Amino acid sequence: MRPSQLPEIRELMSRDYRADVRRLNELLNIRGDAGLEEIPPIPFTGDIDSMERGNCICLIGINPQFPRREKPHRLEIGPTKETIARFHRGEKGAYQEFIDSRLGYFRGDMANWVHYGKLAEGYAESFFPDEDYKSVWDGNAFAIDILPYWSTDTSKISDSRYWKNIDKDPALVLHQAMISRLIEATQPCMIHVNGMKAGSPVNTRYCSSSLKKWKGHGMDRNLMFGHASFGATVVPVMTHNQFGQWTSHRKHWPRFVDAWKEWRDS
Repeated sequence: MRPSQLPEIRELMSRDYRADVRRLNELLNIRGDAGLEEIPPIPFTGDIDSMERGNCICLIGINPQFPRREKPHRLEIGPTKETIARFHRGEKGAYQEFIDSRLGYFRGDMANWVHYGKLAEGYAESFFPDEDYKSVWDGNAFAIDILPYWSTDTSKISDSRYWKNIDKDPALVLHQAMISRLIEATQPCMIHVNGMKAGSPVNTRYCSSSLKKWKGHGMDRNLMFGHASFGATVVPVMTHNQFGQWTSHRKHWPRFVDAWKEWRDS
């Protein structure tokens, strides 16, 4: 079975996402508004079907960022809402159209290179020297989020409330099952978690032994390493403070990679 055909993905996209968002907004914020937008969730980003099994990087963030610019609304959010609406009405081919849009994200106009460009540049330079910041997404990198629903302000999402509900809320339970199945299918050589907002639930939910803080360059950025279990698959993990739009990429990333290699080989 191709990773994109996992039943958990279809089940997630079959749900009433508006009801899920309204419920999660109440669950994940003490004031009843975690800032989540009523937009279909994003299960994955990139061509997961073409990943080189055992030789790819899975990037994990907290959740999709609701854009202020018009272009993403026109190229990604609007078409996604329309395609999922057709899928929910039972239109033949609509679901696969949505899946194809996620698989082709980095080959089309949707790609947010402001966010993904520096990440991919680092992956290519440090791990896949025959690739560049675009081609590395063809077979060696893909992205998922620990929470698949869009928002503008992640500070409204309570870490403690997220953890309290991760194994209780039906949408969260399903999404975590999807993540594990996807990791098992692709067998990444690294889980790269950008930001402690995502690193904390990865650490708590998937790591039997807590991630260890690196005692060297990167301590000020909460650089941590360890192993996470996704079903029967154990994957090494690197996490650190969020780089934002990766303006500090050139300053920190090369030393993070050196630390990663030193930790991995120790």
